Amino acid sequence: MDGFLALNFQPLYNQYGGETPGEWTTAIQKHIVIAPLWTNINSRNISNGGLWIHVLTDKDKSDVVKIQDLIRQYTNQTEFNVSVALVATWKHVTIHSPYEPGYELVTHQNLSMQVILVTDGMYTYIMFNYDREQFSIRPLTGVPVASGFTHLDYSASVLSTRNNFTNLNKESNVYPGFPGRWLYNVTTITASMWNETRCLQFVKENNRTLKSWITEQLVYALPCPCQEVLMLEDYTFTRKDEILPGIGTKFTHTTCYESRFFSAYGIKQRCCYMFSKLQSQYPGAVAAEFENTTIASLLQERYYQCCSPEGSQKYCHLYQQINPPDDCSRYTISDEIPLEDKKDTPQIKDVSVDVEKLATNPRNRVVRNVQSDGEQRKSISNVDSINNVSMFMTMYRNLKKMFGFG
Repeated sequence: MDGFLALNFQPLYNQYGGETPGEWTTAIQKHIVIAPLWTNINSRNISNGGLWIHVLTDKDKSDVVKIQDLIRQYTNQTEFNVSVALVATWKHVTIHSPYEPGYELVTHQNLSMQVILVTDGMYTYIMFNYDREQFSIRPLTGVPVASGFTHLDYSASVLSTRNNFTNLNKESNVYPGFPGRWLYNVTTITASMWNETRCLQFVKENNRTLKSWITEQLVYALPCPCQEVLMLEDYTFTRKDEILPGIGTKFTHTTCYESRFFSAYGIKQRCCYMFSKLQSQYPGAVAAEFENTTIASLLQERYYQCCSPEGSQKYCHLYQQINPPDDCSRYTISDEIPLEDKKDTPQIKDVSVDVEKLATNPRNRVVRNVQSDGEQRKSISNVDSINNVSMFMTMYRNLKKMFGFG
């Protein structure tokens, strides 16, 4: 209410800001503060006056476009696209005074001003706007006045004090000049932010052509087995944990495999498993590798910008849409050949075996109905029965482990 914004959850109630960087740091009490004019302001109980707060996104197209055009004009950032803007507008406010009520003070102590905090997700700007007509406010003698903003390390940029604040609506730091308008670049770019920006650029440039090409190529890649126990029986793959750096630290209980050779179509499948289950989502998953080194290096570089475990992974889902890992949906157990396709193989018409009953009473005789070369039935002796039951129980337990039934 006193001419400043504090970008923290805990409120800040200081009526006066610091007029030096040291005083400012003391006054903000470890808050990020943005102040077009921080002083003892009264924005209540005044006709047609007050404080308005607006949060603008791409849904508020007309207002967003106006702000966006101004930033582009003053900064030459032609690619600046507003993702969110916070706008605070003080209209017809005055000072607190023990001598005059606000409705009388406003006739000769009037202030209208605005602060806009705007970002495109990477670059961030603060804009101060001061009304050139409604700027007659004059705080009482000895009352601190300051405009400025706090940096992320809680240091301050104090832009004006009680000695020169009256110039705020007459001067400007933008070009072409616009009296009463001030613009400040408060961007702090981290490595993660750079990666996010490059990732978005990659998605924007490749969301059609490269995505379609990869989709076509993946048809010719070997599918990953859904479970690692099946992978261990597939000799077309070889173990290669170094596909994912940091196995055992970032990706615990994870093992990786890749095809032994590139296929005739220039593609090599890669698969990673955690607790024996195929990983189909980044960053724990891994995509196929292409023999085309240009595409392979591009995809690897963009993977670490979009999905790196050290990064934000904010846009990892967008990268996955372009270069998805295998999800084993095409995988089948290749050695399961239906018996009816073999002409010379006896056809099993019926096998009725009560596994639980045999487990408790293995001396029961087992009778199989087998039709082959005119032989209708064969009886199995007790000894053969026990051996067959033992073998059958072993197969049954293995199948339970592999497929989780029973």
